[in-house]
Amino acid sequence: MSAVFAGASARGANVLTHHNDAGRTGANLQETVLTPATVTNGFGKLFSRHVHGQIYAQPLVVSGIEISNKVRNVVYVATMENNVYAFDADDPKEENFLWRAELGTPVPHDEIPEPIVAAITGYNIDPSIGITSTPVIDPAKRRMWVTTKVFDSSGNKQYFLKCLDITTGKLVGCSEDIGFTNGPAVLQAKVALQRPALLLANNMIYLAFGSHQDAGPYSGWVVALDADTLAQKHAFCVTPGEDTGMGGIWQSGSGPAADSEGNIYVMTGNGKTDGAKQQFSTSFIKLSPDLKLLDWFTPWNYQRLTDEDLDLGSSGPMLLPGSEQLVGGGKQGWLYLLDRNHMGNLQQSHATPPALEEFKAADHWTLTWLSWLFPAFGYHHIHGSLVYWNSAERGPLVYVWPEQTRLKAFKYDPVTHFQKKPVLRGPKAPMGMPGGFLSISANGDRDGILWTTSPLSDDALTATVQGVMRAFDALTLQQLWSTDKNTPDDRFNFAKNCPPTIANGKVYLATFSDRLNVYGLLPAPHTSPTLAAGDKPSQKASRHRRPGQTR
Repeated sequence: MSAVFAGASARGANVLTHHNDAGRTGANLQETVLTPATVTNGFGKLFSRHVHGQIYAQPLVVSGIEISNKVRNVVYVATMENNVYAFDADDPKEENFLWRAELGTPVPHDEIPEPIVAAITGYNIDPSIGITSTPVIDPAKRRMWVTTKVFDSSGNKQYFLKCLDITTGKLVGCSEDIGFTNGPAVLQAKVALQRPALLLANNMIYLAFGSHQDAGPYSGWVVALDADTLAQKHAFCVTPGEDTGMGGIWQSGSGPAADSEGNIYVMTGNGKTDGAKQQFSTSFIKLSPDLKLLDWFTPWNYQRLTDEDLDLGSSGPMLLPGSEQLVGGGKQGWLYLLDRNHMGNLQQSHATPPALEEFKAADHWTLTWLSWLFPAFGYHHIHGSLVYWNSAERGPLVYVWPEQTRLKAFKYDPVTHFQKKPVLRGPKAPMGMPGGFLSISANGDRDGILWTTSPLSDDALTATVQGVMRAFDALTLQQLWSTDKNTPDDRFNFAKNCPPTIANGKVYLATFSDRLNVYGLLPAPHTSPTLAAGDKPSQKASRHRRPGQTR
C-alpha cells in the first residue's frame, strides 16, 4: 500500500494530504517550535500571500525541496479559480509565488442546475466552482494530484484529475473527462461536486463525489484512477439501480480514509437505503482497494435522517490509531464508533445497536422558529472530520466542535471505548453553520495545541462572513491565542470547511479573502509585522458572495 502520511524531511515536517494522514487524524506530531508557552508569548500573523479565488482546499506543505536553486519549505495553495500556487513557506520577504499553474476556466455557479433549496437559502458556492477538494502530494515522485471542474468554450462542464510537478508547476498529465455509469446511475460533471479531499493509496488516486445542494438527479460515487497514468480504473456507486437516488459523499471536505491494507472508508448522505438493492445512503461504507463492497453500517433511524435532511455524511470517517476502530458523526450530532472488521450492516433498533458505541456529542433542539419549519436546524450538526491526539497526561482524546454548541474532548480507549461525558469543554460556536474545523500540533505526546477556525459570530451557510482562528491548550481547552483582536490586520473571511495547516513553527490559514495567511512566532519586540506590499485586509464580512455548505 502507498497511502500518504505526514512525515519528516531533512528540514522538517510535511503535510501532504487533508488532515495530515490517510487515517484523517488531523495531527502533526512533529511540532517542536509551537508550544502552549511559546504561543502565549509572542505569536501572531507574519505575512499574507495573495491568490486568485477563494480557498476551499487545505494548504499543503513540503519541507526541504529545491525550487529556483534554493532548498526551502514550500506551501501549496489551490483555489476555486482553478489556480495552484507554490510559495516559500517561511520567508516574509519572498512575496511572489514560486510558480503558479492555471488549470482551466472554472464553472460559474449559475451554470449548475439550480437547487430548490437555493431559492430559500441562496447558493452555497458563489461565484465559481473550480478546485474544491484538497489535493494530495507524493514528495518522492515530486507530484501533486488535483481535480478541477472546468467550463469549456462549448459550455461543457467537465471534471479532470491533473498531475503537477511540485518543483515547477508544470502539467505532468491530465485524465480524460471523469465519468462512470452503473446501470441507470451516471456520474455527470454537470451535477456532481467533487468536494471530499483526494486520497493517495495503492498507487491510485481516489475521488469521491456528491452534488451541488442536492440538485439532481445524482448518485454518490467513489472512483479510482491510476496515479501514474491517470487512467480510470475502478468505481463504486452508492445508489445504483432503477430507483437510484442521492447518497452523495461530501464529508464537509474531509477525504476518504484508508487503512494499512489499502481498504477505503467513506460516509454517505441522504437518499435511497436498501442493502438488498446495494443502496447505501446514510451509511458508513468499507471498500476494497479496487472498490468492491466489503462491509457497511446503516443506523436504525436512516429514513428519518434522510427525511429531515440530517446527513450522516456531513462528517468524515477517522481511523483511530492503535486499534481496528473508526469514528464519525453527522448532522444529528451523534458519534458512532465501529469495528472496522465487523461494521454491523443495518442496525435493527437503537436498543440493540451493532455499533460498538453511539452517543450524543452535541446538544439538540435549539428552539428557534427556524427549527420548527426545518427540523434539521434543530440539531447541532457535526461537520468535517474529528481530530485525535494521544497525550502523555490524559491518554487518547478525540476532539469535536459541532455548530452552536461547545468545543469538546472525549476520552477514548480501544478496549473500553469512549467516555460519553466529555472530559474537556471549551467555548460555544456561534449560531448557524458550520461549527469549528480543527487541527492538532504536538511534539509527540506533549505540548499539544488544538487549532480551530470558525465564523466569528455569523452563520456561514450561504454568506461570506468574518472568521476567527484560535489556539487552545489541548490538555485543558484553555484559549492560548486568537485572531479576534478587532484590528484590520486580524480580519479575514472564513474559509468554510477548511482546517488550519501546522508545520515547522508556522500555521497556514486558508481564507475567502483571496489570500493565504501565515502565522508564527513574532520577532522581538512582539509587535505585528508590517503588511506585505499590496496586502489589503478584509474590513468587513461581505454578504455579496455566498460560499457555504457544500455536498
